[in-house]
Amino acid sequence: MLLSTSQSLLSNNSANNELYCPSLFDNLCWPQTRANHLITISCSSLAMPGVDESKFVTRDCLSTGEWSSVSYESCIYPDIWDSVKKFYMIRVVQLRKPYTDIFQAVRIIELMGLSVSFISILVSFIIFFNLKNRSHYYNHTKIHFNLLLTILIQVIARIINYGIQVKKSKSSSQIESIQCSVDESIHIHETSSILKNMCPLILIFSQLSITSMFMWMLSEAIYLNNVITFRPYYKSSTTSYFYILGWFVPFCITLGWSMIMFIKQHGKKHKCWENYQHLKYFRMIDGPRYVVMIINFIVLLNVIRNLFLKTRYGSEIQIRDA
Repeated sequence: MLLSTSQSLLSNNSANNELYCPSLFDNLCWPQTRANHLITISCSSLAMPGVDESKFVTRDCLSTGEWSSVSYESCIYPDIWDSVKKFYMIRVVQLRKPYTDIFQAVRIIELMGLSVSFISILVSFIIFFNLKNRSHYYNHTKIHFNLLLTILIQVIARIINYGIQVKKSKSSSQIESIQCSVDESIHIHETSSILKNMCPLILIFSQLSITSMFMWMLSEAIYLNNVITFRPYYKSSTTSYFYILGWFVPFCITLGWSMIMFIKQHGKKHKCWENYQHLKYFRMIDGPRYVVMIINFIVLLNVIRNLFLKTRYGSEIQIRDA
């Protein structure tokens, strides 16, 4: 969809009377180009979701001084392009709006769910703080408390992140026209520097809380396995290593990933680390989560096995006593 064109479709160079294609904004700023010439520009400024900033796109200025048609498929990550093409691009303009409304409705429902989770976690904290008999389940309670704390951080980070997105979308909706100048620059209303600086920080806290949440789930499984397997020999006071596993390890993983992202994203036009999950660096932070999930599953299977053996052993003793 063409959002901005110059006043005329054909533009003549005043010095040598050569034919030029006019500057044009078509989700990407195409500068004034001489006829019968190809131009290749970076995809980094493409005003579409799922942009791979390392890619380039080429367009032809025809001999008539008109731009050829262009496909931005090479600029978009394959999975995102398939979704956009399947559910959005194949439909006429009149049928696209319902899909946009559905996306907005889903986001509202998600925000409502996050709000309910936020209130529920606060209520849980109040219950924890008002427990009368905490001595018997003190260590288990601490693990639950830290697990809920990671979920709370994640919920707050996501709510703030969605608020920033809403702010950006409102700012974009206030733009009546987008001007694409001859020097390939786009004159639009910029998001405030405060929001730009907050985006990476909110994302870092969100990723830290997700990794920490997986680690505390693993701590729950390990603690339960130790209590069932080694009781009464298990010393419930030796749980300090859970804090190393639940907070220090995720902090180191997230710190390494965030440092690489700050270095690689420095100077990029997208300040909010958009499409970070498609970058190869995301494996640094996402890979350990899958490893933890596998270990957690194995530990839980061992817990079920021990419970089955203890139950079977207790039944055999009762039968012999009878």
